Amino acid sequence: MPVGSGAAAVVVAACGATGPSHFLCSYSPAVMTPATPSSACPWPVLLNLSALLLVAGAALMCPHGEFTELATLHRFWLGAAIMGAGFALSWRLRSLPGPWFWGVALAPRLLLLPMVPGDDLWRYLWEGHIQNLGFSPYHLAPNAPELEPYRTAWWSAINHSDVSAIYPPLTQLGLRLLAAIALHPILFKLAFVAADLAVAWLLSRRFGYLSATLYAWNPMVIYTFAGGGHYDSWFILPLVVAWLVDEAPATRRSWLWVAGWVGISVAVKWVSLPMVGFLIGRCWRQRAWLKSLLVGVVGLLPMTLSALPFCHSGTCPLIPTESVFVAYGRSAEFVPYFVGRLWPATLAANWIYALPLGLVVLWLMVRSTTLGQFAEGYWLGLLTLTPIVHFWYFTWMVPFAVPSQNWGVRLVSLSAFVYFVLPSRLPDWRLTLVERLVLWLPLVLGWLSHQLFRKNLSAD
Repeated sequence: MPVGSGAAAVVVAACGATGPSHFLCSYSPAVMTPATPSSACPWPVLLNLSALLLVAGAALMCPHGEFTELATLHRFWLGAAIMGAGFALSWRLRSLPGPWFWGVALAPRLLLLPMVPGDDLWRYLWEGHIQNLGFSPYHLAPNAPELEPYRTAWWSAINHSDVSAIYPPLTQLGLRLLAAIALHPILFKLAFVAADLAVAWLLSRRFGYLSATLYAWNPMVIYTFAGGGHYDSWFILPLVVAWLVDEAPATRRSWLWVAGWVGISVAVKWVSLPMVGFLIGRCWRQRAWLKSLLVGVVGLLPMTLSALPFCHSGTCPLIPTESVFVAYGRSAEFVPYFVGRLWPATLAANWIYALPLGLVVLWLMVRSTTLGQFAEGYWLGLLTLTPIVHFWYFTWMVPFAVPSQNWGVRLVSLSAFVYFVLPSRLPDWRLTLVERLVLWLPLVLGWLSHQLFRKNLSAD
């Protein structure tokens, strides 16, 4: 951990060398967050403590990435709790200079780069690796006999080795490019963190440094990309670009750019697909028939083009629908858990939750006027209704909560760490009822209270 530790030490030393008061209060309004009046001076003690806890928590967390051992998990949770305390303190800041924003955003991420990644990352390496050997990850699962001669030292760490690839085609091409450079976890992590930091930059430019800490200083976000090494930042970035373009002053062809960026997001992760439907529906409500057709074509074009290299003999098996995990696997689910207790037949039919999700999407298409409004509601509906939820899924909603500072998103950024008790229970991948409520209730109750408060405020 020498590289990460050194970077953190440099950041802390640089921040403290000039004295907190001078460092914080001598900035001109140009470098203060736009959301705060220029006359407001940051709280030096609070800011220093928030930064220190975030960096110290990351340093403590880094050596403890193997969650199968309870002792390791408890140390990981201690690091997460310290980071969470620093994150919660940041909610009380009044203003924030740019150097502090970026210093605290970068230091924990650098510290977590050497951390043992989640097992998804080994699949990323493998699927990029076999593409460069001339094989399609959609046609051959990792345990296929044809691939046995090419197994690496870390092959046994690949999850669901009997299931072919589930990641969309543009993601596969990105993994192939990284694997052609080097088959090393840190390279892949750097690629994910680069997209993650680009999201932080976009949010800080649009909403100011202070508001953007909900994303950039969020321990859930920091661990997901720098520690766990999950690729989801690749699809979040184009979606955030689309959202910001959608809400910027309209130009003649801005709607095409929005559709294109959403299309890239879909080609990286399937869950963005309803966003294309929202854009089509919005054009349809405006009676712009040709425009709605073009939006659909542009929105689906990146996925179609990137899928072509993987289509052989007239087949494009981009989703392993025969997978047992896809058909009736469960992971940290919320609504499906309670439905399953009342209606056991649903435990073997994950497809059934597409019906209520479809209704949620239709309702949001009618109620929402902007992509950001649709996305904020869609992520909540998707996560609460899907039978398979992983810790990093909650990062999807964080950027869209930055304008409102939604309390549900703030709280789940802390409570979601309960999820990591699951690897220690393998093969029994189930939360207890208490653990499930501790994970989910902060999101649900925080979201509801936030919406009620916002309605009351607008009524006044």
